[in-house]
Amino acid sequence: MKTKLLSVFALVLMLTVGAYAQDSTAMSKKEMRRQEKAERKARLKEDMKNTGQSIGETATEAGQGAKRKAKVAGEAIGTGARKVGDAVTDEVDKVKAKRDSSRAAKRDSL
Repeated sequence: MKTKLLSVFALVLMLTVGAYAQDSTAMSKKEMRRQEKAERKARLKEDMKNTGQSIGETATEAGQGAKRKAKVAGEAIGTGARKVGDAVTDEVDKVKAKRDSSRAAKRDSL
């Protein structure tokens, strides 16, 4: 009787220890999943940050390139406008000179 009672007690103790071990394993798996999820989230956050910085740098470079091209184009337009302005001024001077000589000729003929 004592042997059976001792056997039953040992069996119940083993089952209890086994159930506890299984429960703690399940808890550690759950914690591992949480930790993995947190690590993935941190990795994703870091990747997003890096991507944002890369996009910012690319946008800055593109903006600087556009600024340089606009400056060159502006200078070219300015040069062209000066040339056109000079040509117009020259043409105006020619027309004035022709008109003045024509008036002078009329005055002299009277």
